[in-house]
Order: sequence, then C-alpha cells, then structure tokens
Amino acid sequence: MVPIHKLKKVLIIFISTIVIIVVAIILFISPIAKYLIEKYDEKYTGRQITLDRAYVNPFTGYIHLSNLKIYELKSDSVFFSVKGVSASISLFKLFSKTYEISNITLDQPHGTIIQNKKDLNFNDLIERFSSKDSSNISKAPIHFNILNIKINDGEFYYRELITPINYFIKNVNIESSGKCWDSD
Repeated sequence: MVPIHKLKKVLIIFISTIVIIVVAIILFISPIAKYLIEKYDEKYTGRQITLDRAYVNPFTGYIHLSNLKIYELKSDSVFFSVKGVSASISLFKLFSKTYEISNITLDQPHGTIIQNKKDLNFNDLIERFSSKDSSNISKAPIHFNILNIKINDGEFYYRELITPINYFIKNVNIESSGKCWDSD
C-alpha cells in the first residue's frame, strides 16, 4: 500500500506538470503562429504577408492578428491591410469536416482593387484557391460557415487603368449575420 504523503506528492507533481504545459502552449503558440504565417505566406498564397503580432488561443479558438498586411503579387505595394483582425473558430465542428468562423471582426481594413481590362489584381488568388480537378467529385465535401461578420471604419479603393477610374469609399461600417453552407 502506498502512503498518503507519497500519493499527494505524485498528484501535485502531475497537476503542476499539466499546468506548466498549458501555460507553455499559451505563451509559445502565438509567436510560432506569427513565424509560420510570415515564413510560409508565399508558398501557400503566392503573396508576402506581414504582421506585428499574433495572438492564438488553441483552447478557445480565438485568433487576433495586429497590423496584417498582404502585398500585391511580386510587389512591395499593399493589396490589403487591416489594423486588427479577430476571429473565433468553432473547434468542435472541425471534427465533422465543418469549418466555422463564429465571428470575425476587421478593424480599419484598407483594400485596393485594380482592374486592367479583364485582369484584376486578385486573379492569382482565385486561380490558386480554385479547384484544379473537377473529376474528384466522389470525395466528401468540406463545409464552411462564416457567421457574425463586422467591418469597422473600412476604406476601399477601386482603380480601373484603361478609362481611368479612381473611386474609393471611406468609413465603411458593416455588420452581417453571415452565411452557413446549408442555407440559401
């Protein structure tokens, strides 16, 4: 039979170890997320992405990125920037092949759309994320839900190079209940 004081000691060491691991995960996952975003940005999006700070909570699914900037393809011009973007991801729905962003907030987004004849400055993103193989229909679909979208104090520019047209809208404040994959 194990004495009570030895059992208490083992239990205290076990609980302390769990607490230290949880704290270490919370402390180190945010800098690792920032590093991974900036390291693999061009590999996955084709564009350079920079940010000042990332906060990721893997237990609640909350993400916040500060001063996010996405650059034009092979350029140092900014395509889209946002002072802060916050999102909450439903972690439990990931197990059912449903990706759900419960809420997303963009603070002071700034975007520029440039059109040259039929070409838009984001065609490369559409091509990169479009399905290349339409014969793979037998695979189970992945579902996306984006709920509770909020844009605070946005500014968006549209430039058409041929005519030329330079148009912008400022002070964009939009709230939407979002869209589920199975609703019309």
